[in-house]
Amino acid sequence: MTSLSERALINLIRGTTVAAAPDLIKGIGDDCAVFGTAATGQWLITTDTLVDLVHFDRAWHSPELLGRKCIAVNFSDIAAMGGRPRFVMLALCLPPDLEEVWLQGWLSGVTALLAEYGCIIIGGDTVRGRELVITVTVLGEAPPEQIMYRAGAAAGDSIYVSGPLGSAAAGLALFQKAKLEGTDPVQWSQWQDLLNAHLNPLPAVKLGQFLGSSGCVSSMQDISDGLATDLAHICLASGTGSVIYEQQLPSLSVIDSAALFLQKEKLDLVLKGGEDYQLLFTVHPGREAELEARLLTELNHRIYHVGTITTGHGVILEKSDSSRCDITFQGYEH
Repeated sequence: MTSLSERALINLIRGTTVAAAPDLIKGIGDDCAVFGTAATGQWLITTDTLVDLVHFDRAWHSPELLGRKCIAVNFSDIAAMGGRPRFVMLALCLPPDLEEVWLQGWLSGVTALLAEYGCIIIGGDTVRGRELVITVTVLGEAPPEQIMYRAGAAAGDSIYVSGPLGSAAAGLALFQKAKLEGTDPVQWSQWQDLLNAHLNPLPAVKLGQFLGSSGCVSSMQDISDGLATDLAHICLASGTGSVIYEQQLPSLSVIDSAALFLQKEKLDLVLKGGEDYQLLFTVHPGREAELEARLLTELNHRIYHVGTITTGHGVILEKSDSSRCDITFQGYEH
């Protein structure tokens, strides 16, 4: 197994790949690749692989909810580009001991989420192997003027997130603790929202389309590896720096007691845990109040101002005591 980090591996691949081609609008470096023409329209494409005991654990993840999650995490990439998911391809590596009833449950979860978004499976591949590996590819579409990229942020832009952070990371840590200790997490009803955030993330497709068409947003991506890392991607792509403010970071109130129970720092869960699948986006100066009001009126959705794009580079955290530290790329590492 290579010792390269995910970013280093991507850069290695990028360095050996042709960067431009006819009809390719955006290749490596965003939540989705973008291709198409003015005549045929523009398409978004994303793919993601989940490996048993690496990205999920069947000890606590029911097949139905895992089926939903496998699709949802890819739909989140489409949402982050301002698009609508249309078609799905599945590639499955199935171990010989996988029971048919489990697979039927997983497919039930997959098809249920696809139906909610009017999306269909159009193909894929199946093989036998020692590990359960699930790869999902999603094709989406969006008007060219609505497609959002990581590049585009500028000094003075405001940084927003679409909802509370750290919930999924706390939920995962609770499940891991329960498995280690041989206890049943169902007893932790006070933290059910955190457990659900890990099990059943909801892709913000409608919100992503709204933000892409609003004219207020300069860059966007989803939060899959933690705010500290995903904001660093926007800064790197845009050639900017950023400051985020600890006191403005949104989280569910129950995360405080969960962090204490888990003996973890709440701030680490909120900044670095990953799998939030909220949208992270920057807003042009002077458009913040307009966007907040429109979202409340038209979607009944509140967004959260967490920082500012600056000159320079990287991600700086301003703590509650006004001290500052660099947290660039300190989120989840594959």
